[in-house]
Amino acid sequence: MIRSSDPENETTSSPGPSMDADSELPAKKKLTLFAAPKAFEGHTAVIQQNAIASWTQLAEHIDIFLFGDEFGIAEMADSMSVRHFPDVRRNDSGTPQLDSIFEQAIDAAQTPYVMYVNSDIIFNTSLVETVEVLCTLNLDSFLAIGQRTDFDQPELIDFDAAEWEPKLSKKISTNGKLASILCKDYFIFPQNRFRDIPAFSIGRGNWDNWMVAQMTKTNSPVIDVTAKLLAGHQNHEYGHAGGRMKAYVTGDEAQKNKQLAGGTNYIAGSVATHKLNASGKLQITNRFPLLSFVKDFPRIAKLVYKLFKQ
Repeated sequence: MIRSSDPENETTSSPGPSMDADSELPAKKKLTLFAAPKAFEGHTAVIQQNAIASWTQLAEHIDIFLFGDEFGIAEMADSMSVRHFPDVRRNDSGTPQLDSIFEQAIDAAQTPYVMYVNSDIIFNTSLVETVEVLCTLNLDSFLAIGQRTDFDQPELIDFDAAEWEPKLSKKISTNGKLASILCKDYFIFPQNRFRDIPAFSIGRGNWDNWMVAQMTKTNSPVIDVTAKLLAGHQNHEYGHAGGRMKAYVTGDEAQKNKQLAGGTNYIAGSVATHKLNASGKLQITNRFPLLSFVKDFPRIAKLVYKLFKQ
């Protein structure tokens, strides 16, 4: 737990070295990224291939696990040379359960930190830099979250092209729009956390809020890394779950997730207690979570509109 009597107090952190001090061998990997893609069909196939390909650009620094046996996952894992876990427990509707995914990922990870991420999120080297900063904090328990940037990406990205990273990063930053704090697409935490979670249905509402609320209940830091980590979310439809409203609010699976989570936890499950600024300094954020909702109201209003529209 981090303590400070002054919200302006800062802990200066800087990325650790990329090489071991006494050798020329690469530093040991610190992060395992895991995800459960949907079937590789239509535009979903495009955005998932883009996302996973972006992760593999960082393979020197991170391990990558893909979960599930939906169409195309095994082939994608093989083509990207990442580890595949086909056997995942499912609910009565056939939707994969997150407890099965988290349990297997955490048991198999050989890194001090793990990261669950949705399969439409593109990362660049800012992910490695962010994890290096988190490592310097030496926290036994924390959860790092952040806002994504929504942008349109209708076609496959050529990751072999020269200067692909700065060009793509500029496109995301220039053309994209920062999403609401209610939208949480990735979670970074120590490998010994969250092994045992309720049997939430993936891609449905309320479980993500539960993750944050659990940490605040134990006074563990919830760190907003938005300023440090660029997370590009490729816009898409939600037909696989009957539309956004059904997936996140009204559907039977969303309601079951709500029951397992002990409620929606909208405020306690969306507001960070700390933040990393762009230079890697850790700061205590506001002590009144409702203020974060007030500041984020324009984005929340747009999100609610989209929920009803779809």
